[in-house]
Amino acid sequence: MSSGASVSLTASRPARALKPGWLAGITFSRAGSSVALDVAARILVQLGAAEADAEESGASAADIVLADRIEHPISLSSPERHSAAEYLADVEAQNRSVWVTASAYGLSTSRADAFASDTSILAAAGILGHSRIGAQYPPIVPPGTLGLRLTGYVMAVAALHGLHLRREQESPVHLDVSAQSAVIATGLTLEMGHALSHCPDQGGSARYGAPSGFFTCLDGAVYVLVLEQHQWQAFQKALVPAVDSVPSLEDARENADFVNAQMTQWASTRTAEQCEQTLQAAGVPCTAVNSVETFVERARKVGRPVNLTGPDAVFLPAQVTTVPAGDGGGRADGVIGLSDLRVLDAGHVLAIPLGAAWLGAMGAQVTKLEDPNRLDIYRRRGPFAEGEPGVNRSAYFNQLNFCKTRLDVAVGVPGEQIDLDSYDVVLHNLTPRRAQAVGVDPESVLTGKSARLLVSSSGFGGTGEWSGYRAYGHNIHAFSGLVDATLDPRGEMGDIGTPWADPLTSVAVSAMVLAWSLSPERDAGVGIDVSMAELTAAQIAELIGTEPAEAYRAPEVGGDFFLRMSDAGQMLAVSLRSGEEVNRFQDAIGRSLPAIQTKGQLIEFGSDDFTVDDVLAERLLDAGFAVSTVLTAHDLAVDSFVRSTGLFQNVNSSDLGDYHVTGLPWQVAGRGAFALRAAPERPSEAD
Repeated sequence: MSSGASVSLTASRPARALKPGWLAGITFSRAGSSVALDVAARILVQLGAAEADAEESGASAADIVLADRIEHPISLSSPERHSAAEYLADVEAQNRSVWVTASAYGLSTSRADAFASDTSILAAAGILGHSRIGAQYPPIVPPGTLGLRLTGYVMAVAALHGLHLRREQESPVHLDVSAQSAVIATGLTLEMGHALSHCPDQGGSARYGAPSGFFTCLDGAVYVLVLEQHQWQAFQKALVPAVDSVPSLEDARENADFVNAQMTQWASTRTAEQCEQTLQAAGVPCTAVNSVETFVERARKVGRPVNLTGPDAVFLPAQVTTVPAGDGGGRADGVIGLSDLRVLDAGHVLAIPLGAAWLGAMGAQVTKLEDPNRLDIYRRRGPFAEGEPGVNRSAYFNQLNFCKTRLDVAVGVPGEQIDLDSYDVVLHNLTPRRAQAVGVDPESVLTGKSARLLVSSSGFGGTGEWSGYRAYGHNIHAFSGLVDATLDPRGEMGDIGTPWADPLTSVAVSAMVLAWSLSPERDAGVGIDVSMAELTAAQIAELIGTEPAEAYRAPEVGGDFFLRMSDAGQMLAVSLRSGEEVNRFQDAIGRSLPAIQTKGQLIEFGSDDFTVDDVLAERLLDAGFAVSTVLTAHDLAVDSFVRSTGLFQNVNSSDLGDYHVTGLPWQVAGRGAFALRAAPERPSEAD
């Protein structure tokens, strides 16, 4: 706990939407228009920056310039100068402060002049490869433009990082953001940890046991996921005596068909909300499958309204509480440079640890808080590198906790307390009860003598009727409306196969911390309450009022589809946007395309026609098409192109020796990737 003069939470201002003035005085401009640029711009505005009129003063006059070359080239000087090399030269000539360019695969790579679509980026980044319902079907393609939107969030974080770098080196900075890397480093982070650590079992969502998945109710469906023994015991009590014959979670995994059948029977006699409320009350992660509209209405009824479509709608939905700082002893006003920024990561699992790791990779002093009597589930359960258990061998923990130092605090033990005066920022995703026990609750963090930042992340927010709900990533997909808006290849309700809400939250938290650290004044403690469900719903807000069938209907010309040979499994994701592109593509493959009717449609050609492989993909990329083979994490782990980008960084530990983790998805143009340090290690049992 911190000591000295303090202020009670009773003096705090009521919770309100996150719209701070941290970036006041900072301007930005856009070179062009796109989904990613719109997201990045709206985030910067929400955090206090102002958009400058590029036509009036010139784009380079702003503190930040945002540019997007993902889907098509842009020219900064003359129409003839549109290659990546010419663009880089023009930026170097014009850049006066911070320039952020997003491209499909990075401006410093062999694919600098290649382009992509949302669908082809999701294929190239492994998301679609892990979103399959069967080998005979194409991948599940999510609705909207999730990949491009996520890249926009990453652009905003890169821009804020750039402001820090600009202050440190006192020279212009050009940040090179790869859309493929942005999605790999976030949406595929668990699967990449599994592949890079050579784990022998299946990774990501494939490791789930029973009960897990969607279950039909009287009026809809719920998503249930049980991953811990205490959750299994709670599930047993809720369904007593249906699964009394299955004593443990491991037994449930071995008898998955029986367990899921019992859950199916139980849910069939209840409404979705009854199932959700009964199981959540027992301590089981269960959520109704809501539409976005239903989610918004339910949120209003429980006292946590969220604005997704109005003029004040934001891409960082959160509730904020401010508490006047105590007298003296705190951090002085002024920008806190990254090398001086002290961050306590009191989180676990995914969302907070990954966001904190990114801050560490950018140069912040990040401390990983661990309770030796209650270690992170990823430390305990693995999966483990090479399949060999060990407290320092967890593929997931190591993938999410690089660039941190370790601090052990035995919670509940007299004399074991956190010295909060040692930190400027505290991050956690604990339950309110656990946060209080650990000493990172709002009362402990915000009422000290320093004006600290506290960011807490949870599935459904820290206030309201849902504040005690348990959830994992796919629960949040279901609750926020993403599942309801998603159609699988059979036209049925579906879900992407990797967690999206957690890594999206990681990026959002990074943006909040960076913006706060850039504020010239800090006269109050700030508590930010992030709901991952609200954040996820904001990604598909444009689909409100649109039926899934309509959202998946192909445009009149072109569309997004998959190409495959009839007797081979490799698929090519393709996006065509005009009649001219359709004609050029047909000429390139020497075949006529059938009518494209739905997003994600599968087109198959006989094996005698041509081979769908990486050679074809590269040839089409070189011709300017937005295409990619459908890759998985294991494909990417050995992919020569991705390896060449520096995204996978080598780190060294005493237990594992050299191994690779996924680093930041941007770099200073021409300078290579930011170096990482291995996750903090614990003394092994042998020690």
